[in-house]
Formats: sequence, structure tokens, C-alpha cells
Amino acid sequence: ADATVTIYMNDVLVTNNIAFGQLYDLERVEVLRGPQGALQGRSSPAGAINVNTRSADLYESDGYVQATIGDNDGINGQVAYGMPLIEGKLAARVAVVYDTSNGRNIENPTTGLDDPELEATSFRLNTVWQITDNLSADLTYQSFERDGEDPSPIAGIDSLGQRPTLKPEDRTSLAPTNNLTDFEYDYISLEFNWQIGGLDLTSVTGWTDETRDYREENDRANYVQNPAALTDQFSRTEQEVLVQELRLSSSDNDFWDWMVGFYYQDSDVVADFTVNTTTTFPASFPAFPPLGGYQFTLQSNSLVPVQAEQWSLFTFNSFYLTDTVDLEVGLRYTDYEKFRAATVTLNGYPYLPDVPGFPAEAQDFIKGQITGPAGAAFPIEGIADEFQNIDDDSITGSLTLRWDWTDDISLYANYGRAYRTKGNSIVPSPNVQFLPDPAEYLLHDEETSDSFEIGMKGRFWDGRARLNAALYYQQYDGYLGFVRGVEVLDDMGNPVVLPGGLIYNGDADITGLELDGQALLGETWSVGFGLAWTQAEWGSAFEPCNDRAPGEVIGQCDLEGENVGGEPEWSGFLNSEYYFPLESTEVYVRGQYKYTGERDNISASAGLGTVVDEFDDYHIVDLFVGWRSSDDVWDLNVFAKNLFDADEVILQDGSDQYDQFFSGGSYNETNVLRERILGVMGRYNF
Repeated sequence: ADATVTIYMNDVLVTNNIAFGQLYDLERVEVLRGPQGALQGRSSPAGAINVNTRSADLYESDGYVQATIGDNDGINGQVAYGMPLIEGKLAARVAVVYDTSNGRNIENPTTGLDDPELEATSFRLNTVWQITDNLSADLTYQSFERDGEDPSPIAGIDSLGQRPTLKPEDRTSLAPTNNLTDFEYDYISLEFNWQIGGLDLTSVTGWTDETRDYREENDRANYVQNPAALTDQFSRTEQEVLVQELRLSSSDNDFWDWMVGFYYQDSDVVADFTVNTTTTFPASFPAFPPLGGYQFTLQSNSLVPVQAEQWSLFTFNSFYLTDTVDLEVGLRYTDYEKFRAATVTLNGYPYLPDVPGFPAEAQDFIKGQITGPAGAAFPIEGIADEFQNIDDDSITGSLTLRWDWTDDISLYANYGRAYRTKGNSIVPSPNVQFLPDPAEYLLHDEETSDSFEIGMKGRFWDGRARLNAALYYQQYDGYLGFVRGVEVLDDMGNPVVLPGGLIYNGDADITGLELDGQALLGETWSVGFGLAWTQAEWGSAFEPCNDRAPGEVIGQCDLEGENVGGEPEWSGFLNSEYYFPLESTEVYVRGQYKYTGERDNISASAGLGTVVDEFDDYHIVDLFVGWRSSDDVWDLNVFAKNLFDADEVILQDGSDQYDQFFSGGSYNETNVLRERILGVMGRYNF
């Protein structure tokens, strides 16, 4: 499904991994809340984030060198430099970053891993060309690569008494192999701006190509014990996206400024999964005693291609009704075409030992009897032919009335409509064969929402303070919920996981209040704050879950009245800086505080066994003490992130299928907040 919050880099649609893999040499980051898509890009129901990188300057040379060292084995080095090649005509800027750390710092005594490492490098080249007085071009290329080991931490007490008791704060895995990740991408954006007879024409072209390889161990507590019996999976996800946008706009008119635009997006995603699943017969198997405790490994391949194309026509209009009242009207028509499929095939049996007590000439027959029922299910078509193609369209838009009540206070009221098209869940596993109706669980319908918001923006105290406030309500028809860790019963009645999670529809209502502000309390003391209250509740909705009624192979939990999406009801932040001026330098103290309230666990196993139904609230405090030049040429500071070493649980899922078979379910996958980091940072601007 399309994301609720759309993310852009230099106005080009990108994924989370591209935008936030490494943040360096930035111009600014813009955050917009509520339905978006009237001004640019793609329609989204909950907001947009635009990360803008630094562009070269046609007249000035500048750059910086920055280094950070932390006690999490962390090293971050950044270098950037830009200069005019032909003054006023052509300029270039180069930026690079290298980052390494111990990530979540998960140890694995089974494999001997006690010093994990995540390493990332990125390079960016930007060129600006002033072609004529009225035509300019801005070209950016960026590459990125990250790899490392990242085992899944677990917590629990082994019911067999053979494994250690683990708490969440132990940050420990017992898996027979470590998870491995390798992610890389290439990004290109090209923007033209052309002033034509009082009008502005903007063209934005973007291309991204990303590849993610991931090896994951599914036997997280090493219950299978047999090194020849495989329990891991390997996935490769390749995604290529092409975006083209054109915007033609007027400006500085007395009554009406307008913009019309065209947006096109073509994306091609192929997810390829190889899954090893080991089956163990019960130690006592009266139906055929020689098979007691027998194990074999089945290897399957899941191929999930998703090809999506959409185009939009949109307009945004500003009407200046009076000197203090503006009316803004946005409208967008979007046409969607999508193809999706999910095919699971049998690769073979990497581990299929002889059955004890039988001669060699009888082994092929006996093994055929063992593997026959499993192999007969292949190939598996997760999405039937009649559901593979989507042809859809939508009309979205916004209406905003703004009133400059005074020179310092403005009020506004806004209505917005958003839409997300139909789609499918990606479940790369042969376990989809056990779903009563795969289409019912793998496919989801469209989502529409209507939002209403009123708010104010104000400057106070002779411009030394700023305050923004917003009250909003958003009603969803077919809200796209997500649940992970869903299990289905196999033919023998054993729970087996559906990896990847499931997307489902339900009605929902969201009401919220947001406040944020800044103030200069003195010549050398500044403070900023934010506070958010959100009440998000399901209406009529049922979620796939692991709480099954007798006879069900997959549970259905009634969500009416429950919270939506695992978001906290209350959250907030507070930051402040105070500096002591010296002759040409400053000594400063800066603190940042973040509060996240209680949140529901969105795991399908939430509330079952020892899996919590709700996560505790938590507080994070970061502290920086530094010395810098008054003209911001250099800066040196020491810092403590997560100063009080908060270690609350932020993710918890139920025990895996091997744990459940051998021990009845002893360990949960459990992730906690990252540990306190102490470090030093130095920066020099030139």
C-alpha cells in the first residue's frame, strides 16, 4: 500500500530508506500534516515530508568537515564542498558521508557475535546551470550503500530449561545464524525552472533504483539444533521508480494566482524470496514409528512482482478576497493501473536424510511418501488471475480559508480529501496455501478519507515568540491497517507464520490537537516545544490475529473501539539552548526532551501469553555541551543521547513456529530503545 505520509527528496518521491538512510549536507526539511497532493507530488492522507539537500551556489564557495565519535563503536564523518565553475553560470557541489556503529548492539552467543557492525557510505554530486537569465537547471545524483549484521533479539524463559532466561534489556539473540542486511540505491533528480512571460514553468524528473538483500533466521531461539536442517530465508527486493512532474503557475496577481500541473509515476517492484522450512515429526509418531523425530527441509521460492503506473492532473488556486482573507482551492484527478502477482514454487529439499531402519533401495519410495503431500501444493498462486490487474481512479482535493486577524495572528480552516488505491500484502511463504481463501487475506480495497482542520499561527512578544495550534478530525472509509506476526494453522494443526504482515481494511476516526512554538526568553536563551493529543479509534473493523476460535485456522479479532495504528494518545517534545558569550566564542548547553505515551502493540499475538497488549510510555533526554565560534565557523561539543538510558520495549512479537513446536512458545521477539550513547562532535565550516 502507498504510505500514509509521502516522502520526497528535492520534490522527487522516494522511500523511507532513501530519504533517511543518511542525513547530511541538508538545506532544510519540510513537514506538512494532513492530506497532501494539491500542490505537488502524489496524494497522501496523513502528510508529506520533503528533504531538501544543499545545492551549489553560483557565486560563493563553501563547505564543511564534520566528525562524530561515539561509545557505540560509532564513527560518522562528513565532507562537503561547493564552488562556482563559471561564476553566475555553472556551479558544482560534492558531499560524502561515512557512518559505522554497532546498530542495536544485539549479541548472539550461539554464533559468537559480540561486536555487531552496521556500515554505510553515501556520495552526492549536485550541479546548477543558469542556462539563460530565465532558465535554470539543478541536477543531483546520490548513491548509498549500507550493510551489516542485525540479529533479532528475544526475551523469555525456556520451558525446557535448556536455554538462558533473557530479559528485553539483555539485547540478545540465540539464533543459529545472524540476520544480514545489504541495501543500496542510486538517485537522480533534475529540475528545470523557466520564467515565460510572467509565468513560471517547473519540470521535476526523478529516478530511483534500490536493491535490498536480507537474510533472516526464522528459528530465533535455535530449537531445531540440527545444522543441516535449514530455517533461514533470503530475500532480494528491487524497486525502480520514474517520476515526471510539470507545473505552470502565475504569481503576484492582485486577485487570483493559479497553478496547473501534471504528475506521472511508473514503479516496478520485484520481491524474490527463498525460504527454507524445516519440518520435524513428533518424537513419538505411532502412525509410523521410524519417523519419530525425523526432520527434513523444504526450500520454496516466492516471486512477488508489482508494476504500478499512475498519472494525475491537478490545480491549485489562491484567491485574495480581501487584504486579509485568502481562499485556496486544490483539485486532483488520478488514474491508477497496477499489476500484482504472488507465485510460490518448490525449489527442492536441501536436507532429506535417509529414514532409519530401511534399505537403500526403499529410501526413494519412503521419502516420496514423506514429501509428497508438501510438494503437491506447488505451485501456489497467492493472487488469482482475476485479481491481478487494477484499474482505478480518484478525485481528491483541498479547500482552505485563511484570515490574517492581525498583523501577527492568522487563522485558517481546511477541508481535505485523500485516497489510497487497492493493493496486496506481500507474504513470501508457502504457508499461504493454508489460508481458507488467499484472496480474502492478501488483497485489500481502497481507502478514502475526509479531514477537517482549524488552526492559528501567531507571533508574539515583539516577534520573540511563535505559537501554532491545530485541531483536526479525519474520517476514514476503508482505513488500511497493518498487522505483523500473523499465524495460520497448517494441515497438522501447528501454527506457522505468514511473514511480511497483512494489510486489511476497516472504518476509523481520528481526532487530534497539536501545539508547537518557540520563544527567545533572553538574549542568549531560546526554547521550543510541541504537544500532540490524538484519539484514533476503529469503527467497524476486523483484524487477522492469532486468537482463534475452535475450528479456525486464522483468527479474526473485532477492533471496534480499539486504538488505530499503534500511535500514542499523548506525545511531546521540549528543547532549549543557553549560551555564554565570550570575546569571540560561545560556550553553550543544549537539551532535548521527547515524550511518547502508551501505545497499543499491533502484533497479531498482542495480549496472548506473555506478549504485551500495550507498550509503556517513555522519556528520552539528549544533552549537548559545546564550545563554538561566534561566527559559526567551528563547533566542538560532547553529547549524551538517551542520557538516562531508558530501555522501554518498543516492539514485541510472539514466539516463532519452531519455538512453539518444541517448547510450546518460550521466547518473544522483543526490541527496546537504543542504549545511551556518549560522544564528541567537531565541525569546521569554510
